[in-house]
Amino acid sequence: MRNSRPESPVSSIGERLSGADGRAAMTQLFESMRPDLLRFAHWLARDRSLAEDIVQESLLRAWRSRDSLKERDAARSWLLTIVRREHARLYERKRLELVPLEEALDSPALEKATETDGDLFTLRNAIMRLPIEYREPLLLQILGGFSTDEIARELALSSTAVLTRLFRARNKLRSICGMTPVADVPASEAAP
Repeated sequence: MRNSRPESPVSSIGERLSGADGRAAMTQLFESMRPDLLRFAHWLARDRSLAEDIVQESLLRAWRSRDSLKERDAARSWLLTIVRREHARLYERKRLELVPLEEALDSPALEKATETDGDLFTLRNAIMRLPIEYREPLLLQILGGFSTDEIARELALSSTAVLTRLFRARNKLRSICGMTPVADVPASEAAP
């Protein structure tokens, strides 16, 4: 290194700050980075408690290898890399349980999922019995979360046509499910 004397090797932060001062400086550095590390881990894991575990393990790893940190300015990227790798390690260790297909098909959970007397099954069955011109806009609105204008663009219809189809789809669902359909408003009453 150009600026160091030939007889002194390039030193790490811990060597430059000897003893308790070095540990205190490193502890302070790690603690100052903790909120950023926690935010990054939470973004990776999408779970606050898991993120806290990842940061805790990462800081432990960083503390064990603190002598490898050469420059204080590189600490942020060094710690973020450790967090990212610790998150990846979490999924390396996770092994899904394998179950033979025959056992899975005979399981009570599968029978419960395929019961035909539930309200959800009845509703799904009713939606699938709708004609396609009514089923499409209804599914786009309910499952896709599309607005009326977005559905109109997607299906190449006018907004009024989409609203009509949604109204009729809901009425047909009411009929299929044994409920009384809502009366259609005549055009003469609809316009003020």
